[in-house]
This record gives sequence, structure tokens and C-alpha cells, in this order.
Amino acid sequence: MKLVKLMYLLDRLAIKHLGMPVAGGRYFSMRNGPVTSEVLDLVNSGSLACDSTDLWEQFITDRDQHLVGLKSHEAPRDELSDAEMTLIQELWDEHGGKDQWELRDWCHENCEEWSPLENGRLNISLSEIASAVGLSPRVAEELETDAKEHRFIGSLLRRS
Repeated sequence: MKLVKLMYLLDRLAIKHLGMPVAGGRYFSMRNGPVTSEVLDLVNSGSLACDSTDLWEQFITDRDQHLVGLKSHEAPRDELSDAEMTLIQELWDEHGGKDQWELRDWCHENCEEWSPLENGRLNISLSEIASAVGLSPRVAEELETDAKEHRFIGSLLRRS
């Protein structure tokens, strides 16, 4: 759960500072707080239904008793910009010492886009996240439009 929360919070922080998420994906409110669906799927099963996960399998251990770990500390960072690395460090400095339950509680108290649920899930749009971190409604709408276009183009490329 800690990794799932940290990845969600990284995207949230990146939306605030960079105007786009680092990992991206579909966001949901769930009982234990907000999640990025694809990250949760990777942690739970080690793969995504719609995508290759070679890098995940190469660097992340299989889940064992609700835990995953690094197979190697030499993971490439060629997909991450210096700005994203700075955000990762900032996030770790603030939240790295928290356990999964402290992170869950922090998200419950500080992520206004999250809706409390007993069961199931409820979609969180990018525009809701953007608004919650203080971006203007216009910027939030543009972010949502860009994400929809990106998903559409990605679906076309997967078909070819």
C-alpha cells in the first residue's frame, strides 16, 4: 500500500508543479484512499492486462505478504526528467518515513479529491486532482483533455 500511495502522491505533486503526472493512469477513490489503478494492478499481479511490463518484472520482486521490493538498486532513470527526480526526492523527504497506514491517513486528511467509500471504487478525474492542488479550472480542463487525447492515441497505436 505504501508504494501505491507514494505513486499517487507523486502524480499529484507533478500535476501541481509540472502540469502533468509522472506515471499517469486512471485514478480512483477506494476505501484506503486514492490510488492509481495501473500501479495497484502492477503491485497486486505484477502485470497489466493491456501493456508489456518487462521493466516491472526486471526490477520489482513479486508480491509476497503484501510487499514488493527492488531486485536491483540500479534501475534506469532515462524515462525521468531532472524535474521529476526532484519531485521524487521532495516526496520521499516528506513521506518516505511514513508507513502505509500513516500514508493512508494523510491522504484521507489532505487529498480533497478523494471520496470515502466502504467498498468499491469511484473515479477521480485529472481535473479534480488539478483543482485540489490549486490549479485553475481552465488548466484542470486542459489537463483532462490532453489525457483523453493521449489515451486515444495510445489505443490506436496498440491496435496497429
